[in-house]
Amino acid sequence: MADIRNFVGFAQNETLIKEYDGLRMYYPVRAKIGLAATSKRFIAYSTVRGFFDGRTESLYQQVNIADIRGIGVVQSRRYRPAAVALGILLLLAGILVTFVGLTGGKMLFEAGGIACIIAGIILLLAGFLWRKNLFRFEIWGNAWVLTLGEFETIRPAIIAGPDLLKVVEELGALIIEIQDGTL
Repeated sequence: MADIRNFVGFAQNETLIKEYDGLRMYYPVRAKIGLAATSKRFIAYSTVRGFFDGRTESLYQQVNIADIRGIGVVQSRRYRPAAVALGILLLLAGILVTFVGLTGGKMLFEAGGIACIIAGIILLLAGFLWRKNLFRFEIWGNAWVLTLGEFETIRPAIIAGPDLLKVVEELGALIIEIQDGTL
């Protein structure tokens, strides 16, 4: 991870206290997201330069250390409700079509009904077993919440990086020490 001082300007009396390689972004670009605590700000940053494309994409969010009232990290997995609902619909349609095929003697209805039942079971299993990863890194203030990676038009795919456990263990105490002036 590049040092934040290489591309973010610091105030005259601002010093870098701690820097973490905390997160990974996979959408819309692949990037490592660094978290830095300075004597004045908490900064989330990343810069990505494409190999074949000279353009640089970056993420830069900051908050004043004095305004922070709490930090939250939520990492969970959730089933996919659309796949489950579609699986239930296909399963019910397959049972109905199979029943019509069995009572009417139509082999085409039986085969189609069995295919719908199998597709419904597969979608149900996929909806429950192929879970969606959810990750949110929030910084709370008095009257606001800054969610890392939440933008107006896109919601990037962000997951935990190698230092996230260290971030969770140290960051709250670090911010309190900076706010109190003991660090």
